[in-house]
Amino acid sequence: MAPLAILTAARGAVITGSDRNHDRGLSLPVFDALRAAGVRLVPQDGSGVTPDLDAFVHSTAVETGNPDFRRAVELDVRRIRRGSFLAAVASEHRTIAIAGTSGKSTVTAMVAHILLEAGLDPSFLGGGAAVSLPGALPPGSLRVGASDWLVIETDESDGSVAEFAPAIAVLTNLSRDHKEIEEIARSFEALLTATTECAVIHSGDPILGRIHCPEALPHTYVALEGRAAWAPPDMVAHAIRLESGAVRFEIDSVPVHVPFPGMLTVENALLAIAAAVCAGVSLRDAADAMATFAGVRRRLERIGSARGVDVYDDFGHNPVKIQAALEALRPEKSFWVYYQPHGYGPTRFFRDELVETFRATLRPGDHLLLAPIYDAGGTADRSIRSEDLVDQLRRVGVNATLAPTRSGAARAIAEGSRPGDRAVVMGARDDTLPAFAREVLRAVEHPAVYAPPAERTR
Repeated sequence: MAPLAILTAARGAVITGSDRNHDRGLSLPVFDALRAAGVRLVPQDGSGVTPDLDAFVHSTAVETGNPDFRRAVELDVRRIRRGSFLAAVASEHRTIAIAGTSGKSTVTAMVAHILLEAGLDPSFLGGGAAVSLPGALPPGSLRVGASDWLVIETDESDGSVAEFAPAIAVLTNLSRDHKEIEEIARSFEALLTATTECAVIHSGDPILGRIHCPEALPHTYVALEGRAAWAPPDMVAHAIRLESGAVRFEIDSVPVHVPFPGMLTVENALLAIAAAVCAGVSLRDAADAMATFAGVRRRLERIGSARGVDVYDDFGHNPVKIQAALEALRPEKSFWVYYQPHGYGPTRFFRDELVETFRATLRPGDHLLLAPIYDAGGTADRSIRSEDLVDQLRRVGVNATLAPTRSGAARAIAEGSRPGDRAVVMGARDDTLPAFAREVLRAVEHPAVYAPPAERTR
């Protein structure tokens, strides 16, 4: 919502907005960025919704019982979902739309980076904040360029991905996430049907093979060498080398170096390069640009190292994302994983898959610290608890511990970790997680004198 509000303000609109975390008194960089853009922040009590509004744009995470939403209904103010509003904005540009259930924030930032390096001056609106995309507005998830190109991340969780009609569509992968696979697949097909120039599709993802691509739409299939593909790929990543903090591979003998680890990084970079080539960038220029890609906040983000222990912050919250991140970050010795489930509904939806993912990915010497489920307020069914997951995880052999407080988790990591270990903070939705990852690093730096801040109350 924040980058979309800033973009709309930059286009001359008068914007008012509310946020629960703002009402809670949290001081977050995004609020400073909104104010700097001229967005007026108001309490989420309905007072900011007035009869003169042209539209009430809302995240689908906002419930109909929310005071602002209720007031918009009472005043009959036009209500528009965030994804639908973004689709309308995108229709005014030559848009590259990234869709998928994993990796799309990174691919979106990668494509914007390549186009910028190639001199195409794109606009960019991503689901994650690019670390150092020149011209991006704080906190990094928005850039307003001078060209007609717009690179965006779409959203399958509310089905709005089906409302886009981009020049180029990119499908990264497909898994059960927010909705069942068949429902997401139909929305992806709608996206391809509306695409006007080219589609880039990962043919190495088995479930994407269920999606029908219109015969008249030019397409580029991509895959990794040695991996099964449901269609012969037009672009292949071969000679893949995984390093501790980077990957190297080749495309048609053109070398690619990306300074981030893991096989998912290879897939993401391959998709981004293919999209850039469809946009007219040469393969060589696209490949060379990846060497200077600085990443996306909370996507395999290295916070620092102390006493030989690396600390990372990652957005991983569903089984596929968690597995990809942990496989990419596998340390020389042991993991210390702090995981905060990102809501009661998602935890219930993924419960068995989460347990199986941690069972399959973590080793006997690893440690899983499970935080209480993130509570965003509202009328959620709170009948599931992290204690339930801990019990289930222990039954399948995972070294899982309930972490009721963050100070206790930071202290456990600081006192228990050894050189060669890696600590990873994982979870979504909670804007305070990045600060906690930095708190973990401070604890690891000085375990004997670590004094935690006062525990947050939610």
